[in-house]
Amino acid sequence: MRNLLYISCIVVLTGCTSLYSNLQKTKADVGCLEKFRPKFSSTLYSASIDVVGKHLSGLLIFKKMPDSSTRIVFSSETGFTFFDFEFSADGNFLVHSIIKQMNKKPVIKTLRKDFELILMQGLENKNAYALKDSSLIYIAFPQANGFYYYVTNTSCTELVEMQRASKRKVVVEAVMKNFVNNIPDTISFSHKKFNFEIGLKYLQR
Repeated sequence: MRNLLYISCIVVLTGCTSLYSNLQKTKADVGCLEKFRPKFSSTLYSASIDVVGKHLSGLLIFKKMPDSSTRIVFSSETGFTFFDFEFSADGNFLVHSIIKQMNKKPVIKTLRKDFELILMQGLENKNAYALKDSSLIYIAFPQANGFYYYVTNTSCTELVEMQRASKRKVVVEAVMKNFVNNIPDTISFSHKKFNFEIGLKYLQR
């Protein structure tokens, strides 16, 4: 009985331990992330999305508009639109359209935060700070309910991954890699709490 109680305590304490608790605060140039911010103009990707029990594939375009807003439109190869989102120049978010199966507040909120992460909305946040382990720098941007982390190597020459996290654990991991002229060839998201996967591959036109 005593051993069982001891094991139970260990499990509870482990579950409450933050994955970030071993990181040390450090000085880092938060501005170094700017070189990783994608410079989308009219940029097309083949897209595969698994969400709410559905598999969707097609084309996703990031389009910079004349008013400096960014439109994100995901459609089938035949032209049927799954969703059409807009981030205004000041970061406000607007849903122009979305299919019924995805028109759920948690899904829209998740997609909004995912795209905020890769668009690097809010790099100007003055509350940002840096943490480190033996080989990586975690640049943290506090949010209302958690953090956005941009993880780089110690010299900030490589964007290793991006994370949305609660205080204790990762909610979603995202990767942008193989940049050419500030456009990532590959973008992916992997959610940890439920089955929600996004994969994007750049299409040259």
